[in-house]
Amino acid sequence: MRWNRLSRKPGFTIIELLVVIAIIAVLVALLLPALGKARDAARKVKCNSGLHQLSVALTAYTVDARDQLPLPNWGPVARQPGWLYDESSGPAAGRGFEASDRRTGALYPYFESDDAYRCPSHKQPFEGTAKLTSFIMNGALVAYGDSAKSYRIDQFDGQDVLMWDANEQGPVAFNDGSSYPSEITAGHHGTGINVAAADGSSVYIPGPEFDRERQNGPSRLWCNPISRDGR
Repeated sequence: MRWNRLSRKPGFTIIELLVVIAIIAVLVALLLPALGKARDAARKVKCNSGLHQLSVALTAYTVDARDQLPLPNWGPVARQPGWLYDESSGPAAGRGFEASDRRTGALYPYFESDDAYRCPSHKQPFEGTAKLTSFIMNGALVAYGDSAKSYRIDQFDGQDVLMWDANEQGPVAFNDGSSYPSEITAGHHGTGINVAAADGSSVYIPGPEFDRERQNGPSRLWCNPISRDGR
């Protein structure tokens, strides 16, 4: 009897185990949304960082080019080097776009970072110029039409948006290196988008502000310097 009493060890009952499991499940349910938000915030910051690097490269380019901005690749066939690719790439070379084509672009020599071209929230499969980048230049650089000559950077206000984290939609999505503001929608970072401005800053435009500026010009998005309504 004495041996049985000494060898008997305390244990958990089924009820106690179930209670512990239930508490763990509640804690996991509470933590998962917070972890998801932290992950999304980190992706937005990394995306913004890539845009900032491109913005710095854009500024450096204009210094070397006497304030002239690079061509925004308005149209898939490049007859001259643009910010994203040159005439040796894509349809001009009789083939589809490849990821390495970004290295032929006018901005690549200024920082030589492939990672900077990609928003971590932009997921595969990639088609067209999405194979090169997640970012798109504002077609305002060529007045949304004249693909042969771009404006000077001093023709834009400092807060005018020259590039954005593109979530392009429609039949011509990611067919080239630039677009109309009306062709982009939010989607990678909630209801707003990351953008790079003419003064070299990169910021997040919240959803309501993005919707308003996307629809009405002139605005930071619709910023064609020679048009009264920015279009």
